[in-house]
Amino acid sequence: MNRRWRAEKLSGLTSMVHYVHTKYLLVDPLGKAPLVVSGSANFSEDSTTNNDENMLVIPGERRVADIYLGEFMRLWNHWYARDIAGRYKAKAESEERKSAYLAPDDSWTKRYYEDGDVRCKERMLFAAVDKAGRPVH
Repeated sequence: MNRRWRAEKLSGLTSMVHYVHTKYLLVDPLGKAPLVVSGSANFSEDSTTNNDENMLVIPGERRVADIYLGEFMRLWNHWYARDIAGRYKAKAESEERKSAYLAPDDSWTKRYYEDGDVRCKERMLFAAVDKAGRPVH
C-alpha cells in the first residue's frame, strides 16, 4: 500500500456491493434544454419488461442537469485518481510516476491553455466561454 493513500474497507452495511453503481445519461447538460435520464433500469430486455426497475426522464431542468453534471465530474475525478494511482504503482520509478508530484511553479497550467488539449476544452466548457473568451450561453 502506498503511504500516501489510506487503506480502503467496506462500510459494513453490505457484503455484496464492492463498487459504485449508478446510472444516468446527460444530454447537453450545460445547454438551454438539457435532458437528464436516471434510475435503476439497464435498458435490457429483462430490465424493461420483467424486473422492478425505474428510470426518470427529466427534460429542460437546468438546475437538475447542473447537479447531475457536478456529481458526474466528482465521480469521474475520484475514479480517475484511483486509476492513475494504480498505474503509478505498477510503474515504480518511471518518469510518469515522478510527474505525479506537485510542480513547484505554474508549469502545470500550460496544458490548460493549449488549443486541442482535453484539459483546455474542459476548462472552457466549465467556464462557459469560447476560445475568444466570449460566453457560450
